[in-house]
Amino acid sequence: MGQSLYKKCKNLTILFVEDYLPLQKKISSVLSDYFDFVQAASNGEEALEKYKKYSDNNGKTFDIVMTDYEMPKLTGIELIKAIKKQHNNQVFVVISAHQNPENLIEFINLGILHFIPKPIAPESILEVLHKASDMCYDNEELIYINNELVWNKNKKALFYKHELIYFAKYDLLLIEILLENFNFVCSNDDILNHFYLNNIDIKKENIRNLVVRLRKKIPLVKIISFYGNGYKLTVADVKTEI
Repeated sequence: MGQSLYKKCKNLTILFVEDYLPLQKKISSVLSDYFDFVQAASNGEEALEKYKKYSDNNGKTFDIVMTDYEMPKLTGIELIKAIKKQHNNQVFVVISAHQNPENLIEFINLGILHFIPKPIAPESILEVLHKASDMCYDNEELIYINNELVWNKNKKALFYKHELIYFAKYDLLLIEILLENFNFVCSNDDILNHFYLNNIDIKKENIRNLVVRLRKKIPLVKIISFYGNGYKLTVADVKTEI
């Protein structure tokens, strides 16, 4: 089970919320063996801050949020409700020592289907994360640029032969808007507006430098410039290994 979970989760991220620090460190260590990135928080309020910061810095959310139910400052339910206001399709896993029927109904009404009982057994974590990671992929909206290069629209991530290509934030925003207009000309104004909507103010003359950098990063695609108008992203004529 462990090996198949690693294959599922090696490109996924998880926010783990647990107020008991010894348990937090122990479970975080286990999660780091499977996930691409693990962020830990000690209470609901801290978790919400880290969730917002990660989203702002990366232009995407955590794939999975795994949270204890009983926590200081914000309970698990309060945290989930706050996160769902930002991202309604977020996948959650809830940890709880008590299986209160009223709480269970509220979680189900919130669309939460994955639970880990306390005391936590390692095998129960792996089993639940298997199911939760499936939901991450079920929620995907994929754009196949070619047979080897795939854009995951929900995660805002580009994969080459199933391996994640890492981008700086500015590069990620540029590839996102170009892919939204795949095979069509994306105007300079569209690019500037896309950055502005993501709280980044760049100048028109900066776009060319970003395009040059992006061409080097993903030579499997061709970015054609239309002088004074914008850029078009299409498939490169000759494939080059990344």
